[in-house]
Amino acid sequence: MSSVLHTISIAELLGLGDGMRTQNPDIRLTKGARPRFFIRPYVDKLIDGRVERVQERIYLRATAKRLAIQEKNDIMAKINHSKYVVQAQMSFGDFLDHYLKEYVRRPDNLGAGTRARYESQIKNHIRPAFGTLPMARVTTKAMDEWMSDKASAGMAWAGRMSLRNLMCGIFTQARKWGWWQEVNPALDVTVGKQRPVREPAKLTTEQTIALLAALPEDVRLICEVALYCTCRISEVLGLMWKHVDFETGQLQIRQRWYRGDLDEVKTRKARRNIPMGRLAADLAAIYPGAEAAERFVFSVQTHVGDWRQPGTCRDDRDLNQHFLRPAAMKLGVYVPGFGFHAFRREAVTAHSQQAGPNQAQIMAGHSKADMTQHYNLRDHAIQEASVLALQEKIRGAGA
Repeated sequence: MSSVLHTISIAELLGLGDGMRTQNPDIRLTKGARPRFFIRPYVDKLIDGRVERVQERIYLRATAKRLAIQEKNDIMAKINHSKYVVQAQMSFGDFLDHYLKEYVRRPDNLGAGTRARYESQIKNHIRPAFGTLPMARVTTKAMDEWMSDKASAGMAWAGRMSLRNLMCGIFTQARKWGWWQEVNPALDVTVGKQRPVREPAKLTTEQTIALLAALPEDVRLICEVALYCTCRISEVLGLMWKHVDFETGQLQIRQRWYRGDLDEVKTRKARRNIPMGRLAADLAAIYPGAEAAERFVFSVQTHVGDWRQPGTCRDDRDLNQHFLRPAAMKLGVYVPGFGFHAFRREAVTAHSQQAGPNQAQIMAGHSKADMTQHYNLRDHAIQEASVLALQEKIRGAGA
């Protein structure tokens, strides 16, 4: 089937300028035994990861000129209002591939933990639900139904909120890169009521004392740093001896170790100094000397392996599986989800009561208030008193 040559109309030329999308292409008719009406507007296309405007032939279904005019007007209304763009052409799965390559896996964009979580959520939840759909069909309504299904399947509110936030971030990047030109459809997604699957584990003082006593010394000390100093387990494992300031009695939280990945702490506010209290004496007892400044403080000794040499472990999952969880189960205090974070949560609770919420949030490094991270003497004194009070409660006044 042959077709007529196309000549760009004045109206189409007017649509080529930056920011000018109003086009009114002529309706043309192919030649041949079965002629068809068509138009050739300029539309957005994804070419090598970039959105470019190219001329495209669009055939009309109408067989009468009057109906063809109406059909053309409907099509051009979408094109001229940025609706006939990449999201109407490309599958959401194609964009997910681009998002993973150009954002998630790019160095310095995300921490190792966040990167692993995004990869997992896209693979296990987002791609199966939306990967084959055009971007234009990944709507707020579609995501509302998806969230409802996740809730019915038992996914916790926090998990659903995490998925919603990731979808919001995905469309934010799509808009930034020119793949999406409409309102972010994830902004108004309904996550549902917050109903935690299980309550956070809360140990009594007696249970905490018994659990710490049941752990090997090196694992116990890891737990105590999290408990007294409000540290994340990744921050504890990221401590090097250069971060232990015996002169001021403070731990300098500057980096975190997450399952083989060493990086800076999560946020600017997470970079902080925390009083050690009596932990200073414990750490001084195992201090290998100034030459060990670049060595990690904690490397847990494991059993003798095939090579008849003891090994070391620095993975929080293995430490939890082989040390913390068995001890908790033996004492009858284990509940699903129990792990190192229980000690940090306990610390924040105790320091909030002793020193006040603001000081506890500063110590934990997750304050939402816009305050300085450089502690003054009054702050340090209050925090140190709180650390000592909690240690006395756990260890006893004679420790």
